[in-house]
Amino acid sequence: MRADPWREDVFQDWDVNAGAIKAQLVCAGFRQAHRWCGAPRRGWRRLAIASYTVTVCWVLGVELPPETRVGPRLRLPHPQGIVVNKDTQIGAECMIRANTTFGNIVHHDGSESGCPTVGDRVEFGVGAIVLGSISIGDGARIGAGAVVLRDVPEGATAVGNPARIVGQP
Repeated sequence: MRADPWREDVFQDWDVNAGAIKAQLVCAGFRQAHRWCGAPRRGWRRLAIASYTVTVCWVLGVELPPETRVGPRLRLPHPQGIVVNKDTQIGAECMIRANTTFGNIVHHDGSESGCPTVGDRVEFGVGAIVLGSISIGDGARIGAGAVVLRDVPEGATAVGNPARIVGQP
């Protein structure tokens, strides 16, 4: 087990986003807020998470809820307009570009689907939309503007609306 996973994740995120101060601030803020979510319920905790929400969501334009499970070395080139449902799971070494959305689907009867589970080393193009209880396999690539509603196998490339697989190792 890692000695201090929070500290390691913060510095790893910081390093992979070198030169992109906004991405570094988003990732560092997220890691701290995620840590606060596991802290005992105290008055300062609510204030701390509220300050994270104001700073990262409202000012920096990235909706990455502190409850979300995100692996280390998250890369955010041009972090703007990114929206992540709190129940989404994102693996290690993923790259999420601007205006990407991860969420659930609300059905006609009002019921909701689950959220995406993203493997390691997955890359998302600008404006990708990933919805529903689906899996994106390790090393997959999602093209710009793709609307992903079905599982994407490991190492595959998905493009289009609705997304289709165009390349597989």
